[in-house]
Amino acid sequence: MSRTPSGDADASGRRDPEDPGDESHAGPPDVNGTALAAVVLAVGNVVFGSFLGLFLPAVPAIFALASVLLGHLALARINRTGQAGRGLALTALAVGYLWLVLITLLICGMLLFTGYGFALLGF
Repeated sequence: MSRTPSGDADASGRRDPEDPGDESHAGPPDVNGTALAAVVLAVGNVVFGSFLGLFLPAVPAIFALASVLLGHLALARINRTGQAGRGLALTALAVGYLWLVLITLLICGMLLFTGYGFALLGF
């Protein structure tokens, strides 16, 4: 059986099974790596952040800020390149912002309802 350079069928009309030729079977679109990293960081913060926050209180806040930053970067890249992963980036943003709100409420509650908070506020 003779092969043609472009992968077209030979004279008998058969194709070489090892040569894909001009078949353009596209696989799934590439997922944006930044979006994947953002959602892994955000979900990891949900799973491990409250435990790590007992020992290092700034860790959940830093992870939440990092997931929000990576989520915004991923959305910008996805809009520019057309990659997949928009849902991952939006999930990372939602979880990251939710954590930031919860941390802010926790800090405000600690300042308002503890002796240290009362001393700072002058009560």
